[in-house]
Amino acid sequence: MAKPFTDMGKRAYNETHMKQIYLAPLEGITDNTYRNKFFEFYGGCKKAFTPFLSPNSTMKFTTREFREIDPEINDTAITVPQLLTNKAEWFLWAAREIASFGYEEVNLNLGCPSRTVVTKKKGSGLLFYPDLLDEMLDEIFSDLPSTAAGKPLNVSVKTRLGKMDPDEFYEILDVFNKYPILELTLHPRIQTDFYKEPIRKEYFSYATSHAKIPLVFNGEIKSVDDIVDTENEFPSISAVMLGRGLIANPELAIAYKNGRELSAPDLERLKAFHNELLAAYTELFSGDKPVLHRMKELWVFWRELFPNCEKNVKQIQKSKHLSEYKAAVQGIM
Repeated sequence: MAKPFTDMGKRAYNETHMKQIYLAPLEGITDNTYRNKFFEFYGGCKKAFTPFLSPNSTMKFTTREFREIDPEINDTAITVPQLLTNKAEWFLWAAREIASFGYEEVNLNLGCPSRTVVTKKKGSGLLFYPDLLDEMLDEIFSDLPSTAAGKPLNVSVKTRLGKMDPDEFYEILDVFNKYPILELTLHPRIQTDFYKEPIRKEYFSYATSHAKIPLVFNGEIKSVDDIVDTENEFPSISAVMLGRGLIANPELAIAYKNGRELSAPDLERLKAFHNELLAAYTELFSGDKPVLHRMKELWVFWRELFPNCEKNVKQIQKSKHLSEYKAAVQGIM
């Protein structure tokens, strides 16, 4: 159930200030199946970013990666393929393939904090080497492929502030400002913060007055109030990217678009969404184990919607067969 802002004594809601909402990429969660079902049941997002694809010397997409960008099963007008690499050559190869599929934008991942990624100077690990980043961006923007419309493929960037010290961001932003980046999504943490330390809004504020690129805010947004507070604090941003908060409450984007705060989930809609995802993964994967893995990952987030059902959630996480899983879910929804 949703309540209007006015019912809660909130600030006057001005529709003209409304920002675009983007669905963030989450590895192991927001795959092609999830995204398609999310837009079928919820939506409210202008763009949805794929979990990262990792172009390399093979110059081939894996079967899993191709499924994320296959134009036959992805909406090219909404989907933004995300690339994780530190080689301009590999980025450009993937970008040419992606442009040929009908996409108009590709995103460079400079935000992933995973140690296995960072040690390879990829994701937020590349931020520690601004000269290498500058060199790679120079090569990329010197040889961008064209889209079907004959225009250069748009390149957006998702980044953190740096690797070890947030002050790294000053030099990094100077590098970004040299290039015609479509949008810069900034998650105001450093790599070593992972997702535990508080976000550093003072650096995002610096970006709003020094960036020559449209900015997108990302980080710790879990409610409609959080979105409204962000757009009021940073009115110049072009969009807000929602990740874990939107996975935990898939109604969040449409509630914001409707100018309403959420007080309780629509259980019938969530149940239908869940059942469709379960059926889709059961058809896609062979055996119970990979299906259970995907569904259990979702319950890491959904458990917040059922604070009084901890016993059932534990049964879901302990289930080893789909029959056990379904019985545990039935006790909640």
